[in-house]
Amino acid sequence: MISYKYRAINKYSLETLEHDTVYFSQYTDFNDPFELSTPFPNLARMYSRASEQLDILHKNGIFSAADYQELKNICERIVKNGNPELDKIHKKIREKMAKTGIYSLSKVNNEILMWSHYADNHRGFCIGFENLHLNTAPQVKLLPVNYKTTFTDLSDPTIIINYYVNVFHNFVHLPDKVWNAQREKLAKAVKHVDDQRGGVSVLTDKYEKWAYEQEIRLIDERNFGLKQFNPKCMKSITFGLRTNQQEINKIIDICKKTKKEHIKFFKAEKHDEKFELIIVALDI
Repeated sequence: MISYKYRAINKYSLETLEHDTVYFSQYTDFNDPFELSTPFPNLARMYSRASEQLDILHKNGIFSAADYQELKNICERIVKNGNPELDKIHKKIREKMAKTGIYSLSKVNNEILMWSHYADNHRGFCIGFENLHLNTAPQVKLLPVNYKTTFTDLSDPTIIINYYVNVFHNFVHLPDKVWNAQREKLAKAVKHVDDQRGGVSVLTDKYEKWAYEQEIRLIDERNFGLKQFNPKCMKSITFGLRTNQQEINKIIDICKKTKKEHIKFFKAEKHDEKFELIIVALDI
């Protein structure tokens, strides 16, 4: 998978070419103050909504009277007292987010606004990486950005209700030993899905007006800062409409000196009839 990084030409962007490093930022460094703002689950709200769903399901004959009352009591206790263990988990997640490093890339190298906003008004350049997430040391995760008008509802009780329906309806015919085994297995699966849903949403929810960026994110949950990468994954460099020849020659020379002869070079040009960039190969 090829993904692109738009850059102005400066000391820091040239260091990427010279030293094979990229900088993973903290989310607090991003230009959008809504980054990583998706609210964590509100347990009182979630289990209050779950309790309402239980009423509907019980009326439809899904639960026995005893199971229904037990589940209602569980929901009421959590609404009233919360869940200290889950609160601890959420606190740890927030602390982890503060240390997480993020490197943003785009799926395209011909977006006019990206050249304007991130490549010095078309005077910069755009690096094409192939599977950069697999070529950093250590490797990192790759996640596509999820463009939305509202935050993901992490207080949605659907995952809880599905668990209750399976355990207290779909599995009730099973022998006790098998029932317990299935219940424990499902509880672990639900926890994993819930953790993944929360983590991915917080890391990738973004206001839909940013969709032109076609962003993907490399995520290092260990820390932010400089990461070394294998230079072989750097496949192309595209120069902007306004990149002057002196800067073009400088970048090509750096690539030659650092043994990156495999890189292919391109130049962005205006389309004659549309608001569009054409990417043309340079004959080096």
